[in-house]
Amino acid sequence: MKLTFSLLLVILIAIFGLGWTLDELFGQYQSPAQSDELAVYRQMGSSLAKTVDKQQNPKQLVANWTEQDGLTLTLIDLAAFPLPQSLQRDFEQGNPLELESDDKLSIHFILPTHQQVLTLSLPLTLIKQDNTSAQLAFTTIFYAGILLIVLSWLYPLLSRLKRLRSSAKAFGEGQLNQRISTKATSYIADIETEFNRMAQRIETLISDNKLLGNAVSHDLRTPLARLRFGIEALQETQNPKTRQKYQNHISRDIDEMENLVNVLLSYARLDQAMIEVDRQPVDLNSLASDCVSGLNATDKTVNWKGDAQAFILGEGNYLAMLINNLLGNAQQYAATTISVSVINTSAGVTLKVADDGPGIPQDKREELLKPFTRGDYNTQKQGFGMGLAIVSRIALWHQAQLLISQSKALGGAEFTITFNSHLS
Repeated sequence: MKLTFSLLLVILIAIFGLGWTLDELFGQYQSPAQSDELAVYRQMGSSLAKTVDKQQNPKQLVANWTEQDGLTLTLIDLAAFPLPQSLQRDFEQGNPLELESDDKLSIHFILPTHQQVLTLSLPLTLIKQDNTSAQLAFTTIFYAGILLIVLSWLYPLLSRLKRLRSSAKAFGEGQLNQRISTKATSYIADIETEFNRMAQRIETLISDNKLLGNAVSHDLRTPLARLRFGIEALQETQNPKTRQKYQNHISRDIDEMENLVNVLLSYARLDQAMIEVDRQPVDLNSLASDCVSGLNATDKTVNWKGDAQAFILGEGNYLAMLINNLLGNAQQYAATTISVSVINTSAGVTLKVADDGPGIPQDKREELLKPFTRGDYNTQKQGFGMGLAIVSRIALWHQAQLLISQSKALGGAEFTITFNSHLS
């Protein structure tokens, strides 16, 4: 839209603005010259009229006039030269009258003594300038001006397109951190913004695939090794109790592998849902209240505080997954207390989940939002390190801001997610 509007504006300015300007200049160039040319004939005619008016027989003098360069003299009676009253007054006061026909210009002078009118006629070709060279010059200036204006408009566009092409080429060659610096004045700012979003999305997906591949190979290797060991041990023993023990171990290893596969499938489905799901207005306050009420039996105290209504635009099932993952994380690391709140603010609707656990070191906060990342300080806890990665992905999908900090009230980790409250 911006590109189309600016192009239309440039074309209008180039054609109409430049055309009108050159037309005015050409008119100023042409008019004074023609006026000066007539002044010469007007002065010559006035002198002839005074001379003829002094003669006893003006007709004889006019009859003896020899035509020169198409100039002719005629003499008629004033009574045979009717004029409108407005012109007749000026004409009788001695002002010459100029009348133009298709092929000639006539300048009329009054002879007050003889009450006659002396007419000096000259062809229009004498007074009409040869404007061919001037017209050619102004035409050249017109088209050159249009070309210059269009090129001035095209230069920044071509420059931005060249930069976009270079960035796309570098990105295709594997420089996944390649981005374009956008400017509000750019004609293709929307395209550049979408390119940056696409590049960020692809970089995130590739990074996730690498992390998932490394994590799967690591997390699957351990239960697979235990499973192999258990099967071999099961084959070598005939003791019923020992066989039952090994069977229980094998069952737990299979359950662990199944849980890992389910987590991976959920994360993969989440990526697909970000494209396909139609978001609707959701009361985050009511949803968070339901999630808090549905917590499994716990020895932790959960302090819940919510506003009357807090509507956002989103998908209820995945928002519930986000809240449950935050609650599960807090439940796992809290010592005694968990705090959950939903607050309407000027910035939007804010969801906060905090606990009184050990907290998260500042240098580990960004890292913990990646899949299969649990940090050195919590390796003894259960899980695959996907909960916060899912929270981050759902928040990104809803264009919400996720902030990890230290709770001032409880001292542990505090997760703050701010959603845009506009439903349009």
